[in-house]
Amino acid sequence: MLIYSCSDLIFATKIRSTAEVLQIESRPARNLDMLRARLHQVDDGKVNQPVTGVMIDLELGEQAFELIKLAAQHAAKVSGADSEEGSRDSSREGGPTVIAFAPHVMTEAMAGAERIGADLVMARGSFTNQLPELIKQYGS
Repeated sequence: MLIYSCSDLIFATKIRSTAEVLQIESRPARNLDMLRARLHQVDDGKVNQPVTGVMIDLELGEQAFELIKLAAQHAAKVSGADSEEGSRDSSREGGPTVIAFAPHVMTEAMAGAERIGADLVMARGSFTNQLPELIKQYGS
């Protein structure tokens, strides 16, 4: 299942609708508690599959970095890798892939996302262009 967290409702809808067309389950995570619940498959009466991908909009500011840290720590724990910042093995198996995206001018934020554990960091334009492929690859 794919989890996404976006600053823009229209962009969140684009991710959700693209996933629906591709028949891949997706759910939003608007805050740390929601992401934690999705990662730990807390039963809330809705689709609740193992999380294979997490897409995070860096325009969320500091919240984006907290979401990335949580997802990266969970991925490291699931895979049995070291969960210290910056020491994650990108070839690890079992945990969700963390994808961060931002406008191309947010270079510092993108570098920071990579440092704290995002597996893939992309400019928003590239992310948008590759969205169907990313959802297929990391959403199932």
